[in-house]
Amino acid sequence: MKKFILACSILAFALFSCSGTDKKKETGGSDGGFIKKSYEQFPDPKIDNGMALLAPFAVNAVGVPVDTLRFEDGDSDPTWHLCCWNFENGLSKGIRTDARYGVTFDDGTYSISRDDKGVITMSVIASKAYDKPRTEGSQPWINFLIETSFENIELRKCTNLVFSYDLLILRCDNKTGDAYSTNIHAAQCLTYLYLRNTNPESEDYMKSLWLGVGSFDNRDNGGVSLQPSTMWDVGTSTYMYGLADDRLFNTTDLLDNKWHTCKVYVKTVVKDAIRSLKEHGYMKTSVPDDFTVMGMNYGWEIPGVFDVCSQVRNFSLVSDTDLQALSE
Repeated sequence: MKKFILACSILAFALFSCSGTDKKKETGGSDGGFIKKSYEQFPDPKIDNGMALLAPFAVNAVGVPVDTLRFEDGDSDPTWHLCCWNFENGLSKGIRTDARYGVTFDDGTYSISRDDKGVITMSVIASKAYDKPRTEGSQPWINFLIETSFENIELRKCTNLVFSYDLLILRCDNKTGDAYSTNIHAAQCLTYLYLRNTNPESEDYMKSLWLGVGSFDNRDNGGVSLQPSTMWDVGTSTYMYGLADDRLFNTTDLLDNKWHTCKVYVKTVVKDAIRSLKEHGYMKTSVPDDFTVMGMNYGWEIPGVFDVCSQVRNFSLVSDTDLQALSE
């Protein structure tokens, strides 16, 4: 079972404000006969248009953009947000430099980089952010996340929908010291899809679900969980369902300094999630086709004093249906 220690978790998607996007890119090829033609649903999968930097904010508050981080020339509106929320010492823009991992914004504690291939590197020196280790689970902790939203991804319109990305954990150094307790201290690199029941005929209309699609947790052997998990997130009043990470990454070791690909067949996983939620008395009437994929986020939650660094690349959400054309 994943040992989540969330008392108030994951960025509230009330802050989503997706700009209009062009018709989604069509890609050819097949996946073992699974998808013959695919349509990319990410509005900006390599973050070419930069990110809106949000001011630090509390759980369920709306993030306010205070700056734009540009990794290359251009003036298109960013469809990604970057934030450090629920923690008083948030990211400042820092200095823009060309560094080891590409164009970098670094304020000495938090840094984010993007290279010319679209690889995103995120680093947190939590030993600078925390004055001392947390002593209670209710105390706030570092959340350093990027997020984006999607348009019109209704599962009922897709026969198949595949989410994927590549992850590399570069660093996870425990600086908590003698105070370290697995009950309240951890370093987690998390990826979530956010879904909502948008079928007005359903009794569960407008209920939401956080779908965990790959995570690293220092407390698991190799950072990889071996069992799925279901939990209620108090902060966002939403159920969370997390898949077994060895199944997603096809490995039991995310600390081997290698790239690992996470691939998720979304409709199949949502079916599993609903089955589990019904066992907890939630979403008793929902079926997968009731849901719309609203957005996703990725990044670090660090309730312990850990210095961490990770890289991510090749975000993709492909459907076998031209969803944009259907919405026009």
